[in-house]
Amino acid sequence: MCGQFKPIFERVAGELALPYEIYVLPDAPFDVKKLVYKHSIETFPTILVIKGETAAKLEGAKTEAKLKEFLTA
Repeated sequence: MCGQFKPIFERVAGELALPYEIYVLPDAPFDVKKLVYKHSIETFPTILVIKGETAAKLEGAKTEAKLKEFLTA
């Protein structure tokens, strides 16, 4: 995750009381790397929200407002 975007993400996730895990490629575990290919992630940073079989992604560093909008949708 982009060094400039990480604090914004952590602040928003904390405010919204969302559980999260942050992975940085190429050091991510193999199962996380499989998600990159499965969901065609090509832009970094990418926020991938997985709920059961449904996944939503937000690509590129965004403003705090855009991140909150995405995470609460």
